[in-house]
Amino acid sequence: MAKPIPEQLYKKYLKMLGLKLAKGSIDYNLYEGNQFLCAIKIIHGKGKKREVSPDSVRKTEKICEKMGLEWPPRKKK
Repeated sequence: MAKPIPEQLYKKYLKMLGLKLAKGSIDYNLYEGNQFLCAIKIIHGKGKKREVSPDSVRKTEKICEKMGLEWPPRKKK
């Protein structure tokens, strides 16, 4: 089961994979180049840090699996 992860860590992972996150009208959108992949929900509350919802982490994991990428990515040695 996926857990929520901090927004900054999620963005770092996306950068390592060559994916982009852009603000949509309500949620965020995940892109590979100019191709839309899915919508990503970032949860936040009063005084709480911003996190990517577990559902969105699962979506990203499935997309990476289809693309043959590892989630979460690890730094190359």
